[in-house]
Amino acid sequence: MAQLAVGDVFDDRYRIDHPIARGGMSTVYRCVDLRLGRAVAAKVLDEKYLSDPVFRQRFRREARAMAQLTHPNLVNVYDFGSDGEHLFLVMELITGGTLRELIAERGPMPPHAAAAVMRSVLTGLSVAHTAGLVHRDIKPDNVLISADHRVKLADFGLVRAVNAATATNAQIVGTVAYLSPEQVDGSEITTASDVYSAGIVLFELLTGTTPFEGESPLAHAYQRLDEVVPAPSSRIAGVPPLIDALVATATSPDPADRFADAGEFLAALDDVASELALPAFTVPVPTNSAANRAAAVPTDITDLMGPATGIIDNSRVEETAVLGTETRMDTPRVLPTEPPAIPIAPVAGPAAIPEVVDHSPQLPAQTEPDAPAPVSNRSRVGLIVWLTVVVIITIAVALGAWWFGSGRYGEIPQVLGMDRMQAVSTVEQAGFAAATRIVYSDDIPADSIAGTEPSEGERLVRGNEVTVLVSQGRPTIPAAQGMDILEFQQVASERTLKISTGDPIYSSDVDEGRIAKTDPAAGEAVPIGSTVTVHMSRGPEPVQVPDVVGLSLPEAEAKLAALDLTVSKVEREYRAGAKVDEVLGVTPDVGVTVNRGGEVTLHVSSALSVPDVSGMDLDAATAALEQAGFSVDGTRRTNSEVRSSPSAVIGTSPAAGTTVKPDDATIDIILPGRVTVPDVTGQTVRDARAILLASGLKVNATERDDARVVSRQRPAAGDDARVDSTVRVTY
Repeated sequence: MAQLAVGDVFDDRYRIDHPIARGGMSTVYRCVDLRLGRAVAAKVLDEKYLSDPVFRQRFRREARAMAQLTHPNLVNVYDFGSDGEHLFLVMELITGGTLRELIAERGPMPPHAAAAVMRSVLTGLSVAHTAGLVHRDIKPDNVLISADHRVKLADFGLVRAVNAATATNAQIVGTVAYLSPEQVDGSEITTASDVYSAGIVLFELLTGTTPFEGESPLAHAYQRLDEVVPAPSSRIAGVPPLIDALVATATSPDPADRFADAGEFLAALDDVASELALPAFTVPVPTNSAANRAAAVPTDITDLMGPATGIIDNSRVEETAVLGTETRMDTPRVLPTEPPAIPIAPVAGPAAIPEVVDHSPQLPAQTEPDAPAPVSNRSRVGLIVWLTVVVIITIAVALGAWWFGSGRYGEIPQVLGMDRMQAVSTVEQAGFAAATRIVYSDDIPADSIAGTEPSEGERLVRGNEVTVLVSQGRPTIPAAQGMDILEFQQVASERTLKISTGDPIYSSDVDEGRIAKTDPAAGEAVPIGSTVTVHMSRGPEPVQVPDVVGLSLPEAEAKLAALDLTVSKVEREYRAGAKVDEVLGVTPDVGVTVNRGGEVTLHVSSALSVPDVSGMDLDAATAALEQAGFSVDGTRRTNSEVRSSPSAVIGTSPAAGTTVKPDDATIDIILPGRVTVPDVTGQTVRDARAILLASGLKVNATERDDARVVSRQRPAAGDDARVDSTVRVTY
């Protein structure tokens, strides 16, 4: 397959003018539409995917999806087709760049700027959602910024209808950093999936980073199944709680807890922006972008011109668009065929009309003395026309002089004390373009107007921008703990604050060389231009390992924790006479100096203590001993003890409270050798046998006498008898 090169023409219409960018599956070229004479962007599928039906279908789907969606916040599609071995999609040429390139240039955005970007993104996305489509690949790379600062959503290559947008575990489709949980685990994909991805984009605009990381793309993707997106304010200072809540709702792991679609997300964003009185913001165009580099190369449209006379051939060209700037060429230029009947005198004023000189060839004069001079209607009409032209030009020059003198200027109105909306409206009614900017003021309350730039009363060309200054009141000390001093200096200077360095302090929480605390403290309001004293961290404070030998393990851990020392390891060893869990030693040794927050190892007695199980049933006692680390070797009985049950535990050997080695933890359970004889008179032989067996005794009666009633027993009730002995009954 022949590679496309500059100058190649495909579909007998589009000439390759300059490559813009290469992606994973296609290359984007700036092209000239030879039929309409305008610059366009052509996305051409890479040759290695031409034989793959999946990629061809994805390419066609993108064309169809974009063609049925028309909105200023969506990239327009002009044409789609194939030319031999080339499959192409012709689109509107965007000469600005991508949101990815803007983030790389400018870093994190303040809330009002991020809101302005997301408002356009969500507006375009809501058009797709209303049409029943799910984008599935919302990310900064697919958000374009045109030269006129308009934000547009692009790249619908992964789009699906809502009722067909299902994922599979076999293949995760999308860009890892922006995937929704349902795109990872194979759940049903809805418009809420795009909301999640848009929430990640908002997080990145605010913080400059994405919320998750991973050693591999798959690990990165699966993190969102186990973790929630952190609050942007946890990564960067200055993010209001309402913005945190907006991100949290959009990125909830459960789709039911998110905004249902881009329209709901947009409505919530507008509510938050209104509540916070976020100022308007014009999204800047990235300067270091592939589109800008391509735009630096002039578009070659020389072969669209007509003959050398300079007349445009309208049969070939209706309009020429060069890198977003349209020049109408549909009106022929008519060259004058004869000079004016009379010369035009110069007009006084700032823009006087130069005298027109007749350079037409002079013909020899022909005189006919006997014939009367003919009267020319054409000459009289021409004279009237040119006199009219002179009058019009004179008026135009006078108006121009007035305009460039004083008429084009306006006086900036006074807006002090107005609210933001009223101030913006007043500036616009005065004929200027209004913008807003947050400033700090010691005297003007937050959300009140502090003035304008240029100042009120100054004169400025109408249509120029006037900035309305919105007060935020006194600046507050930004959070600084853990920040680099240069980083904090930049943040502080944005709030008019200066910094000075105080004495370094010890800190277990902040790395050495970073800011441990500020004076005044973070969040405190101070006058404009105040100086903030920063105290750098010296790292953890040195402490001495305390004496914990002889204490129990819990006591030792508590004593070490009071000094911010952590027990990282407990080593067990047996020492005769040591109690259970008694601390035998510590590493580093007692008295050694270590950093506060450091780790120590405790050496603890491994001795086992025999638990007291007397009075328990045999089964319960066995379970308790095994749980304590002992192995029950057997049981034995003692005739010195009498109990009502033969399985009631009297004690153990070794006795309760004895400490033993863990590797010699066998034990015997001691049971009673004699039991109290129960009363079975008046019982049937069958019931008497059951009662006596439960007491560890036997009965002399046989089963054929089971129905008889016991009238007497020996030993008598209440006497004691040896376990397994026989009780004689009569009936």
